Amino acid sequence: MTIKEVLELETPDDLWHYMHDNIKYGWTNKNGGFREYGDPRMLEEYYFHSPEETVERKSGLCGDQVLLEKRWFDHKKIDNHIVSFGFKEDKGKKIGGGHTFLVYIENNKYYYFENAFAPCANIVEFDSFNELVGTVIATYLIATNNTDKTDKLFATVDGHLSINSNTQQHYIETINDEDIYNNYREEVNKGLKIFQ
Repeated sequence: MTIKEVLELETPDDLWHYMHDNIKYGWTNKNGGFREYGDPRMLEEYYFHSPEETVERKSGLCGDQVLLEKRWFDHKKIDNHIVSFGFKEDKGKKIGGGHTFLVYIENNKYYYFENAFAPCANIVEFDSFNELVGTVIATYLIATNNTDKTDKLFATVDGHLSINSNTQQHYIETINDEDIYNNYREEVNKGLKIFQ
């Protein structure tokens, strides 16, 4: 499938099924070699892929997949936002993990669109943006055994996610934005109590 064919998919459900069946979690370096997430060469070789590269290479980390998702939702003129969160390390100069995902809005409902983070791969409806973001962050903290890091957590909406930058650049630039995590702290804590 080409990017043009992907953009012709009719519904968010169609896009999700295409991605779930065709885009694996991982990344491709500039020489075309596939790498699993966590490969030690990531910091030197990884860069955010364009939607065209993600479709062509059939792989992408969360940021790559979100850029493809955003392209589709923008093309369909469906209101959407990119949410990123991570953990500040070394006084905010380094990031110790994180995640990026897409939220879209239809009929006054908020939808979590997820393919990259396998434990949550699905489209899930929420009544509010804060409930969605808080639940996703809580689920991530539990799934990755990071419930002890809430004091290092930061989050941003529609931050700096650009093709050919790398993960550390994205999150470092994001840290310098207004940290909106406090907007979701209550919802994250509710989620942690429910799931633990």
